Amino acid sequence: MHNGLMSVYYYIAGSDGSGKTTLLKDLEIELNKKGCSTRHVWIRSPKILSKPLMAYCRLIGLIKYTTIGGVEYCKRELFRSRFVSYIFPILQLIDFKIKWYFQKIKINMEDTVLFDRFSLDTLADLMVDTKRMDLHKSWIGREFLRLVPEHNRIIILKADEEVIRKRKLDTLYDEQLKDKIMVYKLLSEDLSIKLIENNMEYLDVKNQVIKYMLYGKI
Repeated sequence: MHNGLMSVYYYIAGSDGSGKTTLLKDLEIELNKKGCSTRHVWIRSPKILSKPLMAYCRLIGLIKYTTIGGVEYCKRELFRSRFVSYIFPILQLIDFKIKWYFQKIKINMEDTVLFDRFSLDTLADLMVDTKRMDLHKSWIGREFLRLVPEHNRIIILKADEEVIRKRKLDTLYDEQLKDKIMVYKLLSEDLSIKLIENNMEYLDVKNQVIKYMLYGKI
């Protein structure tokens, strides 16, 4: 499975509460049993060049924070500004490339890399925030997709909205959760990425994920 000459990449994408982190840890255990040296990568919507623009968006009300039950929720309505909807994805692409460059130089050739959050997730966030549902088909979207390394195996996890809200309490009042779930389903269909439903018993889902990631079958 690991050729010893180049890194192998495993990527589990999906909306908040879909179960990515838990299942990625189980995958890591299986990889460690096989003698693989693993490294985690978590990059989500980094703010470097885009930070001033985000401050501006908050100032004019395109980004709003509310606290309910001790949990802070962020609602982004970047789609309300045509200018922001156009320029923010470009700045995010640059920021992501910078962040990935500094992460990538830490990866050894023999590492098995586990992506918890990566370029597909940032692209999904942008699609939700700007309501540009064809963004993945644009040059910006294609650049985000090119950042996913070769020699990878990738899946998208999907769980029903009511399941996620019960499972992850900090999504309970997330007004954009439905859109996030929809966008990941769209990306799975348009990009032919394996979609695994995470509404069943955990062990059943875990077995599906492990079998597909390690052996290419369910």
